[in-house]
Amino acid sequence: MAPKVLLHGSGAIGTIYVYLLQQAGCDVAAVCRSNYEAAKTNGFTIDSGKYGQGIHIRPNIARSPAEAAEQSDVPFDHVVVCTKALPEAKMPELIKPAVTEGKTTIVLIQNGVGIEDEYTSSFPSNPLLSCVVYLPTTQIRPGHIDMGGVELLEIGTHPASAYTSNTHAKHATDTFVETLKRGGSDVHFYPDIQEKRWGKLLLNASWNPICALTLSRDVAFLASGSAAETLVGGVMHEVVAISQALGHEGITAQMVEEKISIARGRIGGKGIEPSMLVDVLTARRMEVEVILGNPVRIAQRLGVPVPRLETLYALSQALDEAVALRQPGMSLAGDETRAAKKLNA
Repeated sequence: MAPKVLLHGSGAIGTIYVYLLQQAGCDVAAVCRSNYEAAKTNGFTIDSGKYGQGIHIRPNIARSPAEAAEQSDVPFDHVVVCTKALPEAKMPELIKPAVTEGKTTIVLIQNGVGIEDEYTSSFPSNPLLSCVVYLPTTQIRPGHIDMGGVELLEIGTHPASAYTSNTHAKHATDTFVETLKRGGSDVHFYPDIQEKRWGKLLLNASWNPICALTLSRDVAFLASGSAAETLVGGVMHEVVAISQALGHEGITAQMVEEKISIARGRIGGKGIEPSMLVDVLTARRMEVEVILGNPVRIAQRLGVPVPRLETLYALSQALDEAVALRQPGMSLAGDETRAAKKLNA
């Protein structure tokens, strides 16, 4: 029987993994939100610099994990979460109807650090895979995905020790990695996936909030003044300091120069729109807590000074409130904020 997979969050990134899992022979159900009607009616179209143009796929479409579970006559082998990591989303509760205790492998393809704990507490007997993805892709209209020429997925168990101490977790990990490889993914297993998460945070904790706050792509910000590169590098060095304090020796100061050099190499072109900038431009919520809040709290616990990260965190929280609550063309008034509403409740 073909592996049964539920993919929750079939947007720009999730749809690519729907395609890869189908290529691997899986029976895939895709949970859609804003693109539900388009996907239900016409399926998905993918134009990819890596996999080809005009790819058309038609997975089973559902509005929620609960609906997908009702439509399936067998339990899901894997539940893949590709939504934003927003604490208020209460994702374990949403996917619970599709998770079979002790059987279903939960796979998190999401940004940030500190995202796994709510799943381990909700599903203690299920294998949990934590993933870091590098995949330039955009949903240019509902159900139509435009992808670049790169797809890289880094996978590890959570906790890291589960791979060697739990035969079920090891088998689930190996099976999922081999499945994605069969589908054409550039997927790799890492014994310590958290180090990979902190490595990506060098980019996410710096470029994401800076570009969102300035409404600028990376190269536009670099060109804005002599202090721009100093700020980006300073934020990255704070991420390095936290990583080193956590014991992630593979995250080094040399990586900062490498990351900034990549951005410098884009000068002369249009540059990159990080996800937080896209969120601001489209009036969507940002992943402030998992990209900035959790690192700041970890730094404070470890006694690592991170003044730049703390500043970006405070400013990004306020921007997130403004994007969510302000009236078009108006500033956010004090009585409109969530904080004010809580005080008056």
